Amino acid sequence: MATDCMTRTSTGYTVYGKDYFKDGTGIVPFNHPAAYTDECTNLEIRDDDFYFTGWPRTGNHLCVELIQCVQNNGDLEWLKNTHIHDRVTMLNLDKGFVQGKLKMSEYGENPLISLAEAPSPRFLWGPHHAYEFSPRGLQKPEKCKVIIGYRNPKASYSSVFHIFQEWTTKSGLFTEQFSWEDYIAACLTGKSSDFVCDGGSWFDFYKQWWENRNENMYFLCFEQIIKDCPKVIKELANFLGKSLTDEQVRTIADHIKFDNLKGSDAFGNAFKHIKSLEEGQSSHMRKGTIDDWKNSFTVAQSEQFDKLYEEKMKGIGFPEPIYE
Repeated sequence: MATDCMTRTSTGYTVYGKDYFKDGTGIVPFNHPAAYTDECTNLEIRDDDFYFTGWPRTGNHLCVELIQCVQNNGDLEWLKNTHIHDRVTMLNLDKGFVQGKLKMSEYGENPLISLAEAPSPRFLWGPHHAYEFSPRGLQKPEKCKVIIGYRNPKASYSSVFHIFQEWTTKSGLFTEQFSWEDYIAACLTGKSSDFVCDGGSWFDFYKQWWENRNENMYFLCFEQIIKDCPKVIKELANFLGKSLTDEQVRTIADHIKFDNLKGSDAFGNAFKHIKSLEEGQSSHMRKGTIDDWKNSFTVAQSEQFDKLYEEKMKGIGFPEPIYE
């Protein structure tokens, strides 16, 4: 099995960190290189900024939608009438990409320039942006609220594989497809240098954020949103300093349901303009379930993954994954 399958086939590039990622990690080509330099780490953070990130396929769009529902006290009109990508300022992505103005092999204009000029309050979204490359101003307790979305790693890795299969040679992202066996072999090395992502391996991504957390950071769990959304809404509201009525909580919980969001033009078709995605593909929303990873992992692969998880995350106190 080819553990170098992603680095061998990607048309992206490699970045290296000062504290982490010293062996490098692969970046998809449509992410702007400036987001992985001192220009980004030195970015000025304002007191009223809000920052969100999460590893790929962890329900990032769902988390952003939920956060903005709570921020708006359950008033959904603006959310329903405004495309989700128009409600945020992206840290590492030129919006021209999601608007269909750029190919997958193009990163466009430096998003940090427009971000610095954006009026307050800013909702900063660093899609899959690792702590290593994020603004150091996020560490100041008096600064903005930071939320990191997470999902059980088996589900995330499985979902990433499916989206990689959609991004075929026609997309300009991969020169050839690879099998699940080669893909999972690369994942099971646990090395960020073997993975093409925007934030390294799942393990490196969350270990970095977790070990550098402070009181202004909140870790938002995808599975908990699915299993007990009202409870999560109340906890999130408390973190954001919001007081919601029971009716507002119920309204938000109903809005966040998978089928309701999938039918929303402002949310469900978030990727519809991306160039090179083949007709009929839906790389944004797949199933929205917790245990679909079982359709990809063999028992042996799952056991290998459990051992890797124990090796990488043991002793740091990160929340135990919810697998079903």
